[in-house]
Amino acid sequence: MNAPLLPFASRPVAQRIKVYLMHSSPIVRAGLGAMLAGEPDLEVSAPVQWPCADEACVVIADYFSALRAARDCGQAPAQSARAMRLLVVSSQGKAGEVRHAVDSGVHGYLLQEADAGELLECVRLLGMGCRYLGAAASRSVANALHLPPLTRREADVLSILSRGHPDKLIARELGIGVGTVKTHMKQLMHKFDVSTRTQVVLSAMEQGLLGVPFSPPA
Repeated sequence: MNAPLLPFASRPVAQRIKVYLMHSSPIVRAGLGAMLAGEPDLEVSAPVQWPCADEACVVIADYFSALRAARDCGQAPAQSARAMRLLVVSSQGKAGEVRHAVDSGVHGYLLQEADAGELLECVRLLGMGCRYLGAAASRSVANALHLPPLTRREADVLSILSRGHPDKLIARELGIGVGTVKTHMKQLMHKFDVSTRTQVVLSAMEQGLLGVPFSPPA
């Protein structure tokens, strides 16, 4: 028979979740520390050095620091649940940003508006090997799912448009007429519910439909 789960307050030190605060913002880091303080099942610290990738812990970081850690440590979505778990706490909550972080190996995502209850739930679930998207991040991704699918030609036009090319150059590159390009452009504006070409590109970036430069700065 399996032993029953111990309540948080009764867990021995060996079972406590190690939480490392590695957020780049001192203010956010201090706030996170205050929200997590006093929880008997958590062992919270803010070390100078990042932990090893194979250490069982939850690391709370800003968006770019977490992506850099995922890249440097070779994190993958299928990596062992016993390894380091990355939690992003960020003001960046666009659907494309959230999806990119998860695809890069991040295990949890919270916006900075999250309250202490959501933060604690997230940390504990990550410590158990689960994944967690906060309510606001989940809504952002869910809203993006309502976007009507693009045709292959619309996607081609969008890709070239994102490079700043006018209709004539788009038509030349795709081997179609300028009028056809304008028709596709109208369809794109309709699907993204916007009225300008610039808004089409910005909306596509937000939804993660373009190769957005989400990589952390060097």
